[in-house]
This record gives sequence, C-alpha cells and structure tokens, in this order.
Amino acid sequence: MPTRKLSVIGLNHQTAPVAVREAFALGPDLSRRLLKRIHGEDAFEEALVLDTCNRTEIYFVAADAEDPLAYLVEHIACLKAAAPPADRALFYRHDGLTAVEHLFRVAASLDSQIVGEHQILGQVKAAYRLAVEARSARFLLNKLLHWAFRVGKRVQTETDLGRGSAGIAQAAVELARRHLGRLEGKTVLLVGAGRNAELAARILLRAGAGRLVVANRTVERARQLAEGLMRPPKGKEWPPDDLHSGTDCPALGRRTPEDVHAADGARAGPREPSRPEAVGLEDIPRLIRRVDLVLASTASPGIILDYETLAEPIAASGRPLVILDIALPRDADPRLGRLPNVRLCNLDDLERLVEENLDRRRAEIPRAEAIVADEVRAFDRWVGSLQVAPTIRLLQKRLEQIQQDLVRQYGSRFSDAEQPQLEQFTQSLCGRLLHDPLTFLRGLSEEAPLSETLATVEILRRMFDLDALEQDE
Repeated sequence: MPTRKLSVIGLNHQTAPVAVREAFALGPDLSRRLLKRIHGEDAFEEALVLDTCNRTEIYFVAADAEDPLAYLVEHIACLKAAAPPADRALFYRHDGLTAVEHLFRVAASLDSQIVGEHQILGQVKAAYRLAVEARSARFLLNKLLHWAFRVGKRVQTETDLGRGSAGIAQAAVELARRHLGRLEGKTVLLVGAGRNAELAARILLRAGAGRLVVANRTVERARQLAEGLMRPPKGKEWPPDDLHSGTDCPALGRRTPEDVHAADGARAGPREPSRPEAVGLEDIPRLIRRVDLVLASTASPGIILDYETLAEPIAASGRPLVILDIALPRDADPRLGRLPNVRLCNLDDLERLVEENLDRRRAEIPRAEAIVADEVRAFDRWVGSLQVAPTIRLLQKRLEQIQQDLVRQYGSRFSDAEQPQLEQFTQSLCGRLLHDPLTFLRGLSEEAPLSETLATVEILRRMFDLDALEQDE
C-alpha cells in the first residue's frame, strides 16, 4: 500500500518529561528552517512539523534517510545548539495507517493533555501552512492534512468532546455567564494582573464585556496589563476568530454558543474593545457600586476584598454582583457571599465545574474514536484506489467500453464481411491510445516519488471516471 512510506516520529507529554520537550520545542521559525533543510537535502519526499507545548512531531514520506530518527534528532540539535538526547525510548514512531490514525487522533484532540481542547486543530493547520510555504508538503501530505482537518471538525460538531471549559480562567467566565446571562455591556473589575487574570480578561473582552477596570497594588502594572489587552496576543489580529486556535497552553476549551453569538454580533466592524482602565486597590470601594462582575486573581497572602470596607457600598448599590475569586490564598472575604445581592464563587466552585466538564468530555471519547476509525478506513480506501495496477486494469476496461461503443454506433454502416475489420481497427486504435499512458504509469510506479505517482493516478481516475467504473463491477 502507498501509505507504507508514510511515518511520524515524535515525542509528547506521554513519552518525555518537560525538560526534554523543551529541548526539542521548535516554534515556527525553527520549524520553517528544519523543513527547508529537509527539502534542500531531499531527505524525505515530503515533511511536516507539528510543534506545540506538549509535542514535537515530524510527519514524513520516506526517501533517502536510512535512519530518520537519527537524522531528525541531529538536525534539531544542530538548530537549537543543544546535545541530542541519548535515550531513543523517549520518541515514538508510527508507520502507514498507524501514522494516519495518530494524526487523526491528534486533530480530534484525543491525544491532547486536556482531551477535547480546540487549540490543537488550529495548531495542525498552522503546521500545514508552514509545510506548504517550505514546499515540503506535496500530494500525500496535502490530502492527509485536509482529511485530518475534516476529522477534527467532525468531532467538534458531532460530539460534545470539547464542550465546557477545562481551565480555571475559562471556567470563571463560564460561571460569570451562568449568573449574569450575556456579558455584553457588563462592567468588570479585574483584581490582579497575573497570567490567569489576563486570560480571563481577554475572554471577557471577546465575549463583549462593556467596560473593564484593572485594579492592582501597583498601578503601573495594572496599566501595563490594560494597555497589553488592547494588543493582539501572539501577533494575532483583533478580535481573533477563535481564542483557542493559537499556541498558548494549556488548552482553553471550547467556546459556548453564547460566545459565538456575542462574537458574531460584535464583529460588524470588526469591533475593537473599549479601552480598559487601570487603578489602584484603594479605588475598589469607590468603583464597586457600578460593577457587575469582580474577578480576583492576585498573589496576595491575605484578603484583598474585605467585608468591612466593601459590604456597605455593595449593599447600597442594590445591583446584582458576581465575585469570582480564583486566587489561592483567597482574595475575597467569604462573608461577602452572605450579602443578598452577591454571588461569590471560589476555586472549589470552579474546579467542580471543570471536573463536570471533563467528565462530559470523557464520556464522549468513544464517539470521537468511532469517527476517527471511520475516517481512517475511508482514507485507506482512497489511498488503495490510487494503486497503479488496479488503475491500469480499470483504464483498459474503460477503453474496451469505448471500443465497443464505437462498434455499436458505426457497425450498421459496414457490411457483415467488414465487421471483423471494424473490430480490429477500433481495438488497434484504443490499444495505441493506451500504450503511452500505460507505459508512463508503469514507469511511475517503479521510479517516481510516491506523491507524483498518487497525483497522476488520481488525475487519470477522475479524467476517465474510473471510480464509477469500479463501483459498477
């Protein structure tokens, strides 16, 4: 089978510790350079590098490299100016249909550290774009990667594998939406300026939050975060089409329908979010009267949102207030949750929500695996149809049909004595028309790169509608 030349070599969170994964992490620039070297040296007929926070994998169609693992390890170590690891057991290799199945599982997020996260499909697409730019993806990898995109989309749309947030910041926003409804026009007070706070702030802005105030012990740090939120993360355009399609880890989880609705409604422009405001912690009592949502995420060892200072202005406002405390130790005084207009959630609430979502995802794994198995069989059938010998047989049969059609169409114009000559003439004509294409096909199967052979066979099958002929047999 043609797929026997297809392989993947890599390491991931299941086979290698983080220190080794860091040593082999490439990023877009080094991935591009590695692909150019592979292309320039003709080490593989085709190659693609998939590099994420949890994996570095190279998919390739074999050519001249006698020991592909040694070749790849040496080149990556050279690019990174690092010593290659001696333990080959850290790497895995899959060949043929096993490599196809592995890629489909990756694209479906069945092989992710957080099962069901949607970042990986965007990362697979980014890897494909790099390979196309480097001219290292040809017919087989082009077809394989587009097939993998379809698998990932099928799993996303036909299962609930990615439903619900699987990270603390995302779960906080999900809880906020549960208690406040849609977030458009809501005023959000972000207490703290760390990574989780930034993640939550970006999701809140993406969901349409009307006003965002960043409060921090150091106003300058709050100002830096506020200004940073106006810039696209990781070089993306604002607003991004999907917060989960980039390269940040851990995975962010799937957007809810409300997210999509809010994003679509806000994208008439496209919309630019309102500019966040930066304040100090001492300004919180003054601001909290006009706030709908407080998200607290500081590294303080003690309470930041204390009852004595905030109970009176919160109660006097009379408006519903949701406080999401995702800090440890906690930022919010638990007594604030006793106020009639306050809904206070802490890490325990968020972790319960995350675990519920993960339980739902795990229950969907068999359905997702069934989709992967179905698509692997379909891909195998497609590749099998592109073998040279069956195509030659079908091409001969198609020309025989054409020859018989000609005899039936023009036979009445000839006498009975001339019928053998008509048969001989049409057979000879079709034989001559077939000679060069068949010679070319046989030569391809012996000498040409696999992708060239497969591409040529597919064109011939489409040109002469051989798939339909095969189905009629």
